[in-house]
Amino acid sequence: MKKFLPLLSLLFSSCSVVMAANRGGTDVKSIQDTRSRADILALGLSPTDTITNEEGQRVETFVIRKEHGSIARAFMHGLLDLSTAFIWEVAGTPIEATLNEKSYYSVKVTFDNQDKIQKMELF
Repeated sequence: MKKFLPLLSLLFSSCSVVMAANRGGTDVKSIQDTRSRADILALGLSPTDTITNEEGQRVETFVIRKEHGSIARAFMHGLLDLSTAFIWEVAGTPIEATLNEKSYYSVKVTFDNQDKIQKMELF
């Protein structure tokens, strides 16, 4: 059994490191930097609602997954893994599991006739 313990620790190690480093979602800054509908669609987003307002402008709502993951947090998990002989994984993996829950925000965007952004509301 003692021979298998190091093997098991290597097998189950670094789960928290991988979970912390896994960056997904879209950050608010990248949305704010967009200037047209094509820029928003290039981020891989698709509208959940589309209407035309009284001025004839297209108004679309996008539901966007918040960005998560952190290289600094992954580095800290790796450091704690090495300094505790991978015992940190007992605490680190559940911590990352709760931190990596998916959360979303919505953006309502008003476009002109050339699909340029006229107004953007974050809610």
